[in-house]
Order: sequence, then structure tokens, then C-alpha cells
Amino acid sequence: MIWSVMFSKSPAGLDADLSGGFGRQLHDTAKTEVTLFAEYGVTRDLTLIAAPGFRRASVGASTSSGPGYFDLGARYQVFRKGAAVASVQGIARIPGASDPTVSANLGYTNAEYDLRGLFGYGFKLGENDAFVDIQAGYRFRTAGPADEVRGDLTFGYRVWPDVLLLAQSFNTVSVGAAEGVFRPTREHKLQVSAVYDINARLSVQAGSFATVRGENALRERAVFSAVWVRF
Repeated sequence: MIWSVMFSKSPAGLDADLSGGFGRQLHDTAKTEVTLFAEYGVTRDLTLIAAPGFRRASVGASTSSGPGYFDLGARYQVFRKGAAVASVQGIARIPGASDPTVSANLGYTNAEYDLRGLFGYGFKLGENDAFVDIQAGYRFRTAGPADEVRGDLTFGYRVWPDVLLLAQSFNTVSVGAAEGVFRPTREHKLQVSAVYDINARLSVQAGSFATVRGENALRERAVFSAVWVRF
């Protein structure tokens, strides 16, 4: 179980032309998100997932506060050999916001469905443990936004027995047509964090992320902290 708090600001829009320049300005935004991510292993192969959240967002002069997305789903292990494992996962995302006329709710009032494949591999890097996690998915979005192809990459390195460093890349590309006020988007985020194991059951995490490239995307900058509890 991971309880996390994230603060982000987006002072401008980000343009993804090859020169890396900044293009059309979007409204300044600020967000605070609190999420509880919980997993429960029903069997060795089947894991249930639940992630309720709370969100406060400001977009220009518009502000919204209340429940965020509530994710419900499951992951099933389809292959394991040595330090390699492959799984499939399905998540239904239930929106907490309901009024699409509020600018701060735009894109957060529609149900979403995420299907993906995951592959992980653990190995030694020098004398220390390391791993990679690769995820590829397709997110079905309803009521206007275009569907999305998603690709995530995580590299973990245990620099000390009780300290894990994480470097992550999160990538989203719209596919198909967007309707109404929505536009096709492309977004690439980089995230770095450190996890400190207090004991076998409790860990704390701190890190930051930034949107480094994109099209019709916000230039988001964020910091976050989290508490991990194993049971």
C-alpha cells in the first residue's frame, strides 16, 4: 500500500516541435493530489488493485476540489522464469468530478479504461541489486478526449541495502480523434525519487517529476512524497 501526496504547477504550455521551443501558452495550473494505492495478492498470480484519490486543482480563475479518479482493477502474472516476470493488467478509472463546465475539471469527468502488459527483470549491477520495469498500454477515454497509447519505463537501483533509487519515464500519445474542446496530445515526463526502508514493513519516498516534451500539454513541475506499507 502506498499513500502519496503530490504538488504540481504548470506555468505554461509545452510545444513539441523538434527545436524544443515553447509554443502556445495554456492557462497556468496548480494541483494537489492525494492518492492511496493498494494491492492485494489473492493468489501467487492474481493481484487486485484499488486506488482512490483526492484532487484540488486551479486552472486560471477556476478551482475544483473533491474526489479524483478511483482506480479498480487486477493484474495477472502470465510468465515467470528466474528473475524475469510478465503480467497483464486491466484498470477501470471512475471519475470523482462530475461537472465538465468547470474548467478545472476538464478531462477529469470521464470514465477511462486502461489495458497494459508489464515486464520486469531483476539483476545485479556491480554488487548491488537493480531492476527494470517496462509497461505498454492502451487507455480508452470517453466523452471527448482521444484514446491514448502509453509507455512507461522504470529503472531501480539499490545503492545501499535500505535505499532504493528510481528513475522513471512516463510517455503518452493520443490516437484517434479528439472531440469538442479536446485536442490530440503528446506528453513525456521524467521522474526521479528515492525510497528509504525504515524497516521490513515501512518505507518513505520523496521525489520530483517534470514534463520535458509535449504537444498540447502542460509544462508540469512537481514534487511528491509517499509512505509505503507492506502487509
